[in-house]
Amino acid sequence: MTAGFGLEKFGLLTLKFPRATLLVVAAVTAFFIYGGTLLGFSSDIREIFRSGSADFATLEEVERQYPDSGRDILILVEGHDLFRPETLETLRNFHLDLGLVEGVKSTLSMFSARHPPDAAGKTVSLFPVEIAETDDMAELRAMVQSHPLVSGRLISVDGSLCLFVISLDRKYSDVEALQQRIGEIESLARATLADSGLKFTLTGSSVMRVEIIGALIRDQKTFRILGLSVATLLCWLFFRSIPYVIIALAPAALAIIGLKGGMGLAGQDINVLTNVIPGLVLVIAFASALHMLFAIRRKLGRSKDLQEAIGEAVIEVGPACVLTAATTTIALLSLTIVPHPFITGFGLTAATGTAFTYVAIMATVPPLALLLLGKMGPIEGGWGKADSIHRAFEAISRICATMVRANPAAIAAIGIALALVCGTFYALNKPQYQYQDNLPKGSAAFQAIEAINAKLSGVNTLKLLVRWPPDAKPSPAAKLQVIREAHDVLSRDAMLRLVSSMHSVQSWYDAGNRGADDLFTFLEKTKTSLSGRLISAEHNSAVITGYFGSIPAADLVAGINALNGALSDVRERHPGVTFALTGLVPVSAHASTDMINQLSWSLLSAVAVIILLIGLAYRSVFAGLVSILPNVLPIFIAGAWLHLSGRGLQFTSVVAFTIGFGIAVDSTIHVLNRYRLAKDELGSSRDAIELTIRTIGSVLIVSTLVLMAGIGGTVFSELPMVRLYGQVIVLLLATALAGDMLFLPAIIRVVDGWAHKESDDAGRGAKKRKPRRADAAKAQ
Repeated sequence: MTAGFGLEKFGLLTLKFPRATLLVVAAVTAFFIYGGTLLGFSSDIREIFRSGSADFATLEEVERQYPDSGRDILILVEGHDLFRPETLETLRNFHLDLGLVEGVKSTLSMFSARHPPDAAGKTVSLFPVEIAETDDMAELRAMVQSHPLVSGRLISVDGSLCLFVISLDRKYSDVEALQQRIGEIESLARATLADSGLKFTLTGSSVMRVEIIGALIRDQKTFRILGLSVATLLCWLFFRSIPYVIIALAPAALAIIGLKGGMGLAGQDINVLTNVIPGLVLVIAFASALHMLFAIRRKLGRSKDLQEAIGEAVIEVGPACVLTAATTTIALLSLTIVPHPFITGFGLTAATGTAFTYVAIMATVPPLALLLLGKMGPIEGGWGKADSIHRAFEAISRICATMVRANPAAIAAIGIALALVCGTFYALNKPQYQYQDNLPKGSAAFQAIEAINAKLSGVNTLKLLVRWPPDAKPSPAAKLQVIREAHDVLSRDAMLRLVSSMHSVQSWYDAGNRGADDLFTFLEKTKTSLSGRLISAEHNSAVITGYFGSIPAADLVAGINALNGALSDVRERHPGVTFALTGLVPVSAHASTDMINQLSWSLLSAVAVIILLIGLAYRSVFAGLVSILPNVLPIFIAGAWLHLSGRGLQFTSVVAFTIGFGIAVDSTIHVLNRYRLAKDELGSSRDAIELTIRTIGSVLIVSTLVLMAGIGGTVFSELPMVRLYGQVIVLLLATALAGDMLFLPAIIRVVDGWAHKESDDAGRGAKKRKPRRADAAKAQ
């Protein structure tokens, strides 16, 4: 049994029936192209953190019971002084016009504020009908800014910023409908505020969804064009042959079409994470195809018959291709042990796509090579016009080979020292995820969030769901007493800048000297949209909302835990009532922290399983052990960079560690495969290592460049999470190349030398080995 478990024979089968194979490939491609037309995009950020946890269940319960909150469109209006009469008139007209936009269920702004009801139960707006005729604007300003339902949330202290909160009908929840409504609201704002000197910006969860969809679509175009362009350019520069370029790109194209078609047929959507999978599959397929083509090229350089050369290349490189596909697939499958559907779905999709790359390679490279390269005629040594590039990569390979031959122990020691130092920094990382990291930082919506966090109570919310038993019928006064006690606990928390609840409404209402029973009657009669955000008679519940700014995930989780403890006294005084803290941002903080910890364990399990698989494939404990350092070192270096740069751990960076490890280990497998063949041929570990580096050093460099360029395209993403993923992957691949060109050969040399007590002078058989090494070098 070979290291590829005999699966490389599939390549021999396609080589035997090239035309029939390509016909089947064409039919399958057409089917997957159809599947690709069914592919859609998902922008609902809450899906990232969906799980079976009680926290998420409570969040969904709040959204069911209080459908008017959580999916708002926020309009931030800024100006030098909003309390000039003409400016207030313009803003009030805007508030009224918003209510006429199709799909707008309610609008909340400072113009929603009213005086407490009088003895007859009547209430009027804080703003007079003719604002310009107001005698004392300072008094009006003070009255508005001190209103309990406006202060700190809808108008800033300096009067330079105000907020309009728009609730849409739930039938406008799909992205296309949202885009239309947002477009209409934006047009209205532009027309109404055009000559006022006011600046407006739209933000909120609904706007974020639309922006993320746009970013995903643009990313897909960028990644596809950049990946294919770079792969084509590098292939052309290296081979200077159109047939070689076609053969190298064919499996990558088939793998991407198969991936997208399969996703579409399975009903999957592209989201912020699966967004990167097509680029990942492209470069993995292309890199493996390069190894196969280099092997074919070497065989042809030795004047081999074309079909024989392809067959030998399949037998020689095929097992490594099987093993690389298997190890990368296993690394990605390790993500499925994380109990979050978002991560599990990503891992399964990426693993399926990676496994399919092997099928794509063996179904296209051998038959296309037989049909296309046969028309090129025999190859007479050298690389033709590509000699300069090939010689440059060969020179780098020779330098690495010379360094390893001269100082293997020193190089191995440097690698171990780097791993220890960087591993220490890696261990110091803490979760640093923040919810707004999902949004492009240069976008207007993100800037609006920053302004709201700076001058208002904050855009993030923590919700306390208060539930009475379904059959309980507490009096209005009893309900308000429970809400007041819980409200007071949240108000004392330093993390929260503002707390809003029925207690806030009661404080406003009490100014009219009316009782609690009257308050509920008043709200029922007026049917104000505000009450629908605070209390639900149907579900016998109430919501208390705390507002806060930007807080890192770990600090937010600690704050929520402390707040839960502070609520213990309230729970004890009201044993029949349940109090549950939730909210999208708090849930995402808990979920991201858990996710990062679980992903770290999945990464550790992937490392262990893959190292074991390498040992089993090569029937060698030695192969498994020597592959540990060069593959964990890149993870430690990337982790050290995250810590020293202050980025900390985010779930995308840990996913990148897993993916990067799965890809980096591919080159390790090719090195071990080539070393095994060279050792069988030469006998000497020192000579085998040198021949290995010089033989496949060039292909390792070019395949790594392709991987870095293809996946590195994600560093140009508009989405911060995707951009961080690209940065981590590029760093991982760059350090992995150094590991496979220097540290892995050095460790092999040291460990194998100790194991076999081989001296540097190799005595016996040296004269026989020299010409064979020279012949092998010449054959390159």
